[in-house]
Amino acid sequence: MTGMFMLFSNDEYKEPIEKIIRVLLDLGLTLNEAKVYVYLAKTGYRKAIEIAESIGIPRTETYQILNRLQSKGLVIATMEHPVRYTAVEFNDLLKTMINVSMERLKEFDRRREEILQTWKSLPEFAKNPCDDRDKFQILEGRDNIYTRISSMVADAGELLIICNEVDALRLYNYSIMDLIAKCSNVKIISNISPNMASVFMDVGLSNVRRIENSFPLVVIKDRKEMVHVIRERNKNETAALWTDSTALIESIVVLFSMLWKDVDGSK
Repeated sequence: MTGMFMLFSNDEYKEPIEKIIRVLLDLGLTLNEAKVYVYLAKTGYRKAIEIAESIGIPRTETYQILNRLQSKGLVIATMEHPVRYTAVEFNDLLKTMINVSMERLKEFDRRREEILQTWKSLPEFAKNPCDDRDKFQILEGRDNIYTRISSMVADAGELLIICNEVDALRLYNYSIMDLIAKCSNVKIISNISPNMASVFMDVGLSNVRRIENSFPLVVIKDRKEMVHVIRERNKNETAALWTDSTALIESIVVLFSMLWKDVDGSK
């Protein structure tokens, strides 16, 4: 049993390993791609057979994974026989994958006017008016949730955010952190570790107070609408509640205010 296999199965490292794997899955890697990357990043240059045996995946699949990771710029191979492989630094991986995601979003932004014109070409029909009753929506899937958050924060005057470390990275990866930074009044409560605080600092967000406990992601815009994650197992089994209910939002604002006062902002 290799040290790396023990790392994946050791209860002592279960939580950080799961966090890193979730981040890599969020960035678009498959589970086995994520495991191969972590293995190489933590053990250095290895042959394909060593990787396959240590992680417990077929050698044929290992070569396919290594080829895909190389094409994404995440794995480097030596010019020798047999070939040995290693992974790029984790920070470089984050930069590479974030840039890829941002380029995809930019392409959509470049086509936005064309898409809008196509939409406007469709005929308009009489619409039933909506009264002033409270509304809600259950959002399924992480992409749908973060798309809604992105549209919310784009023109916000005030943002109240509760997030854990993984949420903060996702906000960064979905290019939402830059939008948040443009808001004039932002308060963030997070259990993010000090060495990951650059996720906020890199975009100029300093009004952040750290807590020890982990809470589900909450984003409140102008105290008029809110997204609150209510279930999260994996990317496709994540659900969130969007609502404009004044009573529900105010109850969460009260909780936020209590947490904000209880936490020393200097920590």
